[in-house]
Amino acid sequence: MGKQNQAEIAYSSILRDIEENKLTPGQPIIEEEYAKKLDMSRTPVREAIRLLSVDGFITVYPRKGAYVSVLTAQDVNECYEMMEGVEGMIAYLAAKQPSEADLKQLQELIDRMNEQKELADFYKWKECDIEFHRTLHRMCSNKLLIRHVEKLFHKTYQIQTRFVTGFNLEKATLEHQGILDALKARNPEKARQYTQQNWNRARQELLIHGYGDKPAQPHHTLGQ
Repeated sequence: MGKQNQAEIAYSSILRDIEENKLTPGQPIIEEEYAKKLDMSRTPVREAIRLLSVDGFITVYPRKGAYVSVLTAQDVNECYEMMEGVEGMIAYLAAKQPSEADLKQLQELIDRMNEQKELADFYKWKECDIEFHRTLHRMCSNKLLIRHVEKLFHKTYQIQTRFVTGFNLEKATLEHQGILDALKARNPEKARQYTQQNWNRARQELLIHGYGDKPAQPHHTLGQ
C-alpha cells in the first residue's frame, strides 16, 4: 500500500470520526493513536491531518498540535447558505431529464425515511437522507458542481450529528417529498425552490437550537 493510499485511508478514518462526533470540536487529534489504529506509520496520518486542515475540519496550532475545528454560528450559517445555493442548482438541473429508475429509487428512500421518522431513529433516517442527496447528485449533469458540494456535504453531516435533537425529521421528510414531486413533474424551478427551502429551514432551526441565534429570513420560500 502506497503512502498516498495510506494518507487517503487516514483522511477518511479521521473525517468519519469527526462527522459522527466521535471526535468533538476542540478535541486533539493524536497521530500515534490513528497510526496504531490503522496499522501505519505517523507520516500518512500527518499528511491526512494536513489535508483535513486545508478542508477546514481540523485546526493546527504551531507547537500545540492539531484539534478538531470548533464550529461557530457563522460556520454553520455559511455552510448551509452555500448548500442552499449549490444544491438548489443541482436539483434544478436534475429535474430536466430524470430517469424513471432514479425517481423510483428516490421514492423508495423517502418511504424508508418515513419509517425511520416514525421510529425517531435519526441515524437510520440520515442514512436514507444521504443516499437521497447522493442520488440527486448523480442525476446532475454539471460535475463541477458535484465536486464542490462534496466537502460541504461532509460538513453538514458533522453539524447535524452534533445537534440531533434540533433536527426536525417531520419537516425534512415532507420537504424531500416536495423535491421528488417536482422532479417527477420535470419542474426545475420547483425542484430548486423545495431544495433551497429544505436547507434554509434546517439552517434556521440548527442556529436557534445550537447557538440561540435567529438568522435572516429565507430569500426563497414557497407558499404554505
